[in-house]
Amino acid sequence: MPFLPPWSPHRALRVFAAASFIGGAALASGCTEKAPSAEPPAPTGPKTVKFDPKALERLGVKVEEAGAKSAENDIEVAGSLEYNLDRYAEVGTVLDGRISMISVKVGDSVKRGQALATIVVPTIAAAQAEFVSAEASARIAKENSVREDALLQRELTTAREAEVARGDAIKTQAELAAATAKLQAFGVSKPSGSGTITGAGTLTLVSPIEGVVVRRDAVLGKFLQPHETAFVVADPHSLRASLNVYEHDLAYFKVGSETTITFDALPGRVVKGHVLVVEPQVGKSSRSARALIEVPNPDGSLRPGLFVRASIPLPQESGNQLLVPSSAVQPLADDDVVFVEREAGLFEVRKVDIARRTPQVVTIRGGLSKGERVVVAGGFVLRGEVTKQ
Repeated sequence: MPFLPPWSPHRALRVFAAASFIGGAALASGCTEKAPSAEPPAPTGPKTVKFDPKALERLGVKVEEAGAKSAENDIEVAGSLEYNLDRYAEVGTVLDGRISMISVKVGDSVKRGQALATIVVPTIAAAQAEFVSAEASARIAKENSVREDALLQRELTTAREAEVARGDAIKTQAELAAATAKLQAFGVSKPSGSGTITGAGTLTLVSPIEGVVVRRDAVLGKFLQPHETAFVVADPHSLRASLNVYEHDLAYFKVGSETTITFDALPGRVVKGHVLVVEPQVGKSSRSARALIEVPNPDGSLRPGLFVRASIPLPQESGNQLLVPSSAVQPLADDDVVFVEREAGLFEVRKVDIARRTPQVVTIRGGLSKGERVVVAGGFVLRGEVTKQ
């Protein structure tokens, strides 16, 4: 290497190159170390959603204690009013006949056994004449049998003649019994004595119960047939609410349970009733069973056919399970969640375990405790906010 003076351009260039090499090596060595992460730490604790408390009411968000007695937890089933069939009767005839007289009109109160109408029935006239003839024959045959027995004791007749007389008496008595049974089947009393027929060929339609004539199809002079109904008598003070209860709600309907009945046509009218009957069979197509609820109507203002809504209060706890309205449980991804209020406007998103679900109530097996305040209405608003996070 040639000799260089203490300072020269060549010596300065070599010193700069060496320094650059050392600095580059140091920088390369520093790049091998892991750079610190710039991502924030993952959040811990339950997921929450926050709202302005004043806005919740405008958005329709409602909060209640889980397990509290509330209308939100009741099952509401629609139906209609009908007459109590234990105090209801359709009156008609068992024979063809023409209506000759009508004694009542719609709205009349009637007693049990009171006459409603009179019908002329030729068949009854023939049956009454048959009865009178059979009665006369039976009386004559009996007298002849008694006379023959007396003559036989005095040996003024033969045993054969007495036996024939007794046979005739037995035969005519049987014919009389048959004629009587026919009149009874027709609903007609036996004619009065002395061979006379009072009201020959007529049938009186009577009310089998005490009540009010609520329908009259009978028309004066009309020819009435056995399959037709002439009058309907019912007690308007005893009604029933007929409800179609879907199979998934049948477990909550018990005979004797108290219900609250409301009427769309009568705002503010509320009637308390009790479940009387839940039919045992579920319809194949409707998937529902009929339930009957007693509806007292002392003032007669309620009318059969009115649309009703029956509310059934539910037991809020069953063992370790809890009932909440179906609107309280919201789907979120693959989970079922409820929104538990932590403070005003702050809600925890809580996953719950569902034991049973119906369109109106959900049975929660786990994830929620009685007394916790949960959103029971407007939960979809909070769910929408969570999905934005």
